[in-house]
Order: sequence, then structure tokens, then C-alpha cells
Amino acid sequence: MPPPATGCRPSDVGARMPGTPGAPGATTPTRCITAGRWPAGWHAGKPTARTIRMKCRKSRHFTPVVPFLSPAGALAMFLEQNARHLGISTIKDHARGGAMKPRPPQQRRKTAVIAIIVAAVALAVVGIGLTWGFLLPGGSPRPALKATELTRANSGGAPAVDDSHDDQGARALAGLGIRLLQQEDAVQAADNALVSPISIASALGMTANGAEDATKEQMESVLGIETDALNEYLVALRLDSPSEPEREGDPALRLSNSIWLRDTPELSVEQSFLDAASTWYAASVFCAPFDSSTAHDINEWVGYETDGMIDRLLEEDKPLPEDAMLYLINALAFEGAWQDPYSDAFVETAPFTCEDGSQQRVDLMYSYEDTYLEADLANGTVVTDGQASAAIPDASRITGFMKRYRGGTYAFAALLPPEGTTVADTVSRLSGEVLASMLEQPWSTPVDAYLPAFSYDYSTDLAESLKALGMTDAFDQYVADFSGMTESMPLHISKVLHKTHIDVDRKGTRAAAVTSVQMEAGASAPGEPVEPKTVRLDRPFIYLIVDTRTNTPLFIGTYLHGDEGAA
Repeated sequence: MPPPATGCRPSDVGARMPGTPGAPGATTPTRCITAGRWPAGWHAGKPTARTIRMKCRKSRHFTPVVPFLSPAGALAMFLEQNARHLGISTIKDHARGGAMKPRPPQQRRKTAVIAIIVAAVALAVVGIGLTWGFLLPGGSPRPALKATELTRANSGGAPAVDDSHDDQGARALAGLGIRLLQQEDAVQAADNALVSPISIASALGMTANGAEDATKEQMESVLGIETDALNEYLVALRLDSPSEPEREGDPALRLSNSIWLRDTPELSVEQSFLDAASTWYAASVFCAPFDSSTAHDINEWVGYETDGMIDRLLEEDKPLPEDAMLYLINALAFEGAWQDPYSDAFVETAPFTCEDGSQQRVDLMYSYEDTYLEADLANGTVVTDGQASAAIPDASRITGFMKRYRGGTYAFAALLPPEGTTVADTVSRLSGEVLASMLEQPWSTPVDAYLPAFSYDYSTDLAESLKALGMTDAFDQYVADFSGMTESMPLHISKVLHKTHIDVDRKGTRAAAVTSVQMEAGASAPGEPVEPKTVRLDRPFIYLIVDTRTNTPLFIGTYLHGDEGAA
């Protein structure tokens, strides 16, 4: 197929944006845009089979271009710098494209790699006067990438929000998070762990759109929801969530997605897969040589989308795997301050007792909350009144509280295991159904809540955990079926790397998560005054960051010890 024409046709007006220092002169499309004409053969629409099969321009630099949104070039530049905040798509220079030939069927199939990477960062403002540029206008400019952007999100607009799957989706993610924690070696070894169910579900959800038959059925079984319903649930969650704070310090949640394709004639991506990624995930598509510059570009994109919370996803001093063909990346960013920050008068240095009996000194923060959580692990009963609570044996009683971020849309939830019980045992007895019910049916009663300030990082490969949960075919090179993604080569998941970070202090929360799914192909109301409940988290506990509208868990983790040695 010949490359797109490089002639021009009239349009309104455009503006050439400054590129990387030392970038070559304006190409034909750039000159067309500067002159106020579209380069023929290009539009800011959905990715098409033609554009994906087009061979990428192998220029050392690219020059970002603003769509024709204003009769003033200066305004166009402003819109480019603030495109993310205004919901505006951009297009890039694609003039020097060549044709990607379909792979001859008689050729021996080579091994290929697809990595689906999800970068999720949850950030809570540390003070009213502190903001982050990734959610507010005036932040860092977009990085200058060497990769060529083929298209932005679906120009036809996002689908109508359908919240009919909210309950199903929230319960599915609660179950996914708990089941993954149950499989994690760190939990069994009394170590800290943290996973992001929404991040992992977004990665696997995009992947499942390219899966077929038994491979897809197993993925849906592990996710706990069918792919179509997950797509609708995630897009509704994304569109219903404030991507920017209405006021400084208000919470915000933004999800971004991108697809990175190797510049090779061997790869031809199915149109239906690209349509799903565009429609449901608003994914941008990039074409790159997959050399060291591509690793740098991906790190730059992730760093920008996460405001630097995750700034190194791939090793830049090592070449990408020779068989790597595709990366799908999701970035989740959360920001919000506590509704009631902790003042110095309510913070004390106190001992935290680890499971081995050793103690560490922590900053224990006190607050008076009104949302109490309690359940009986023996039979899965959720407690919502005093009579039911009195009937629960202490050995199976799990208690907790919820502390809201500003506005009440999001909350931090903590669960304290029964006295004398380990976190691992509690996690093994806690089901996703019970967890979801606790979040859906909290007990409105006063709580004296004590939460330690803490911070840690976590890294794990989820491949074995997912296989243990029943998602086996997707990892089997002989039976995996991702033909809905591409028929040019067979693919299977080989690795699911998950990295997370969390920092909780007296003014807010900062958290980040990155999930990399690598795929290879070959032969991823208040009543009478009552006595307050007390939940003192001075020993290991389980915690979550929750979207209270749908009770969706953004993060689920365990805290068993700090970084310092035992006191």
C-alpha cells in the first residue's frame, strides 16, 4: 500500500509548534499546516489499518502540530501546551511514511513481544497550597519524543456514559485485588505489598480486546467481568471522574493510555482492536524503531503522565528485546488532600508492633471519623449495628474505618486483622465479596482512628499469580489466541511486572503503580450519642484507596513494617 499523499488541501488555519532543538526543517505537512491547510491523507481521527500499516518516518526528531482549532497561531500554541487539560487532541508529522507489507504466510513465524504497560499513579495533595502540573494547567510541557504519533483518541467523541456496570465492575476489581494479594509471596513472608486493581484491570482489559475463544474466557474469569462490560465500566469511570480539581486541593483522577508499535513490515494490527483501544481507552498510537530512543520515549511519556512519580519504567542503557513488537501503556493519576488534615497536636511518636514482635517508632496520627467497618471472617457477615457486632467472636472480627479525601468522592480505608492473627491469614480468609460488602454497607458510628504515616515501594511479577487464578492459556505459547489483536504473528503473555509506591502522611497520600504485561509470540444520619469505636493501627493492617461513588478500589495494600530497623 503506498504511503499517504503529501499534498495539501485547504483548511482553516494551523500553527507549527517548536520542536526539539536541532530538529530538521519543516516537512510538507508542517508547511501545509503553517499555511493553514491540512496535509492530504491525514486526519485526527481513529487509527485505521492504513495508518497502522504505514511505515513510520525514521526522523531523529518530530515536530508536534496543533489541530486546526483557532484562527490564531498563538492560541494554537497555547492549546497544544494545555491540550490535556482542555481535552484537545493533537496530530504529528507523518509525511515520510512507507508501506508496511503484510507478512507472507509461508515465512517461518518469528518470535515477537508485546508489552502492555500500565502506569498508575495515585497522588494526594500534601497541602492546600501544593498542586501538581499533570492535573492542572501550567505544568511541565509535553516531552519531545522521537517516536511518531500516528493518532490521538477517537475524534468521533467518547461513548455515552453507561453506569449500569458500576456494581459489577467494583466487585470484580475488589475480588481481583484480594485474590492477587492472596497469591503474593510478600504477603506470606510478612512483607509490605501493594497492588492497583484498576491499573491491572485496565492493562488486561485492553489486552482482552485482542483475545479470542478460551484465552479470552479465562481472562474474563480472572477479571470477574466480561470484556464488553469492563470496557463500559472503565470508560464510565474515566469520564465520570474529575480529571482536574474543581478547586485547588480537590481530588482528581485521570486515566491516560497509549499504544507503541515497532516500525516493521512484520506487524499488522487488526482494525477492530485499534477501534476498541480508541473508543474505550482513548489510546494514542505511536510508531517507533524500538531502539534505545524508544525506551527513553516511553519513560518520558510515563514520567510526564505521572508527574515524575514513575520516571523510569524501561532500562535505557539496554536495548529493547529483539522480539518486542508492541507496548500498551495505561497511566492512572490520583490527586487529593485529606478532608480533615492531621494537625501536629494529633500526631504522636508511638511504637508499631510488627508480626515478629519487634517494634518500630512511627508517627501515629489520630482523627475522629464517622465511618466504621466490621465483618465476621468466619461467615462473611458484614456488621452494621451493635447487636450484630456483639455476636462476633474476637478471633474472626476484622475492624476498620474510612477517612475521606476532600469532597468525599474518594476515601482511604483501613482494616485491622483480629488480635493475634497475621495479615496473611486475614487476607486468605477475606473474599472480594466480603470486602465489597464492607465498602457498600459501612456502619455510620463514631470512630477514634489511629493511622501511622508510612511510605514504601513494592515490585512483583504477577504472571504466576494470574496463572494460579486460572489464566493459563494466555501464557501458553502453543494455545494462546490473540488473533483479535493481530493475525500477522501469534502472541502469548510472558511477564506481568507490577511496581508500586505509596507515601501517606498527615496532609495527604502519594501513590504510584506501573504494570507491564509482556507478550511474546512463537511456535499478558446521626442518632443518640454512642461510645466511639477505636481502631488503632499500631500493628500490621490492610488498606485501600477507594472511589466511594462506585466503591472501586484504586489500590489495595498491606502494611507490616516500616523501612527503619526494629526499635
